[in-house]
Amino acid sequence: MIEFESLTYSYRSGEHRALDHISLSIHQGDWVSIIGHNGSGKSTLVKILMGILEDYEGVIRVEGTVLDDENRAELRKRFAIVFQNPDNQFVGATVEDDVAFGLENNGVPREEMVRRTEAALQAVNMLSYRDHEPSRLSGGQKQRVAIASALAMAPDVLILDEATSMIDPEGRREVLDILQKIHHEGRTTLIFITHDLTEIEQSDHAVIMREGRIISEGTVEEIYQDTDALIASRLVLPFHIKLSKRLLDGAYMSYDELVRRL
Repeated sequence: MIEFESLTYSYRSGEHRALDHISLSIHQGDWVSIIGHNGSGKSTLVKILMGILEDYEGVIRVEGTVLDDENRAELRKRFAIVFQNPDNQFVGATVEDDVAFGLENNGVPREEMVRRTEAALQAVNMLSYRDHEPSRLSGGQKQRVAIASALAMAPDVLILDEATSMIDPEGRREVLDILQKIHHEGRTTLIFITHDLTEIEQSDHAVIMREGRIISEGTVEEIYQDTDALIASRLVLPFHIKLSKRLLDGAYMSYDELVRRL
């Protein structure tokens, strides 16, 4: 679906590289988590993909087509992004208005706009809040509305850039449950940016970034087993993974599997 080939970027001439020859393939329908602390380059990667940053070196392909000045605007219509702070994305007076905003801007006919708005709100369990003011929602509810606004655009790729970092544990669980539901439907490719290893367990593929480079990638199990990469990136294993390693001969188990085994 997306291929980065030797992608390199610096914010200022002569400054150290925010991205240093990144090569990565993302397959259609996969949930890919990109993990790393501030300054690792993970957000820079998606900002380049979305056109927020330009003047990069290297190649980006979308389904085999090289992203360039001529096709950039058209290809990026296939992407949607949800940022860290949902308040920065709200423009409508009500939840329904906010989700419909992008569709209206794109000239979607009213009947289709109503259908897609309702379907998106239903997908994130927020249809009953359609007439509420976004500012009066909880953090988790706000982020679910932001996801609904993105889903209404029917993107091929949904990007979440630290979308859970500013909400409480209950809101974080709500968002991750929604993403799991979207993932199971299999139509949308998910790129999930995070610094929290507890949030990647449902991923098909995970990538650890540090100082602009990919230092490890693989399945979630492989990432959890790559102790050197985790230590180098100052990432902490989830408690249930530590527990399963200590009690069950070092075997990797998901949270639910560990509970059943215990």
